[in-house]
Amino acid sequence: MKSTLNKLGAAIALATVMASAQAAYIESGDASNFLASAQLATDMTIQGTIGQGDAGDVYKLVFGSAGTLTILATSNQIDTNIGLFDAGFNALAGDDDSGGGLNSLMSYAIGAGTYYIGIGDYAMYAFDASNQGWFLDGLPPASLGAVSYIDNLTGISSGAYTLSLSLQPLNNSVPEPATVGLLGLGLLGMGMLRRKAA
Repeated sequence: MKSTLNKLGAAIALATVMASAQAAYIESGDASNFLASAQLATDMTIQGTIGQGDAGDVYKLVFGSAGTLTILATSNQIDTNIGLFDAGFNALAGDDDSGGGLNSLMSYAIGAGTYYIGIGDYAMYAFDASNQGWFLDGLPPASLGAVSYIDNLTGISSGAYTLSLSLQPLNNSVPEPATVGLLGLGLLGMGMLRRKAA
């Protein structure tokens, strides 16, 4: 019985670690600052670097469900600015320094589909085809057209950054696979204990 419970405990611990483990997408070369040529990020954690002469980095993400998207940009070396754009390159929102210190933090309700996240050092702007600019903080002006690119208007500090994303579903009625697995392991353990007691 003790051996069975030890195995069950180890299985639950492994399932918990697997549920919390998260891979990171690493910037490939230098990500473009143009939305049309953004790198496709395949994980909810993105790690990259802003270098001297770097005009900013843009990542493309595809979400299969609607929810509240939260983006946290952290760095020990740069003053992060972030912006969120939809599939048509329309600016949705941006943030500068709401994450505490020089980090950026924003949440935005999205639908399923393609989105773009731009990041740069202070002062990062988004520009449309007519070169109208919007500082990546708060909501964009209604007159801003589809964004072509992001660019920094001052000297850029260089350094590494991490974008940590989370998507809180609008409807929590469908549990994640890891949650279902943990529930199954718990029921299995309860069944073993009941069978042993009988």
